[in-house]
Amino acid sequence: MRILIVYFTVGLIFMLLQTTLLPMLLPDALLPNLLLILILYLGLSESFIRAMLLCLILGLLQDCFSSTSLGLYGVVNLAIFLQVRMLVTRLSAESPALLLLLVAGGTVVQSFLIGFFLTLFAEAGAVISILMPVLPGQMLVNLLAATVLLSILLYFQPQFGTRSGMARLPHQSRYHGS
Repeated sequence: MRILIVYFTVGLIFMLLQTTLLPMLLPDALLPNLLLILILYLGLSESFIRAMLLCLILGLLQDCFSSTSLGLYGVVNLAIFLQVRMLVTRLSAESPALLLLLVAGGTVVQSFLIGFFLTLFAEAGAVISILMPVLPGQMLVNLLAATVLLSILLYFQPQFGTRSGMARLPHQSRYHGS
């Protein structure tokens, strides 16, 4: 329960940063999506029910902070979380490079899903012309932010105790299977 409160607090801090402080400090093209990085990390590292509930709550809160359609980010975050959970059964979930690859893929999927759901309620041409030009820059900024956050996590993780591995899979060394 305590870890759930910690993740929720981190999610609130990320949400406040990306909706209030970072837009004042950085131009729009350089704003990272910190909440997406947290959603991807939750998909890799937490139990299914807790992480799914947290993704939904954080998505609905993100809708309250910065969306015009209530439920948009809740559905998008759940879809991204479920895709990560499907992938984690087929990939090595311990790799920090996997998290960076998921950030790149998650940025594309999030843009596609937001565009898809918004076109259901708006004219398709306007939404696509807004989302497509900013996608490469958003992916680069998200990758840089994920690298910084992953470095911070790997620095502080030994101080709080290690876990059995991301997604609660047993740790396998690089010599596993040889």
